[in-house]
Amino acid sequence: MRPTDRWILAILLVVIDLVIFAIPLTGLFAAYLLLVRPPWFRTWVEDLYRN
Repeated sequence: MRPTDRWILAILLVVIDLVIFAIPLTGLFAAYLLLVRPPWFRTWVEDLYRN
């Protein structure tokens, strides 16, 4: 493997790592709750505040 190929592979791995772990999972979950409004979430919130 040429040194240039190693550099490209290393940079590609860093970019992929940044993209995968930079996804805001909390924001995606909140958007899902707002758009879909699953019935299990309301039940969970009611149980949470009842106890």
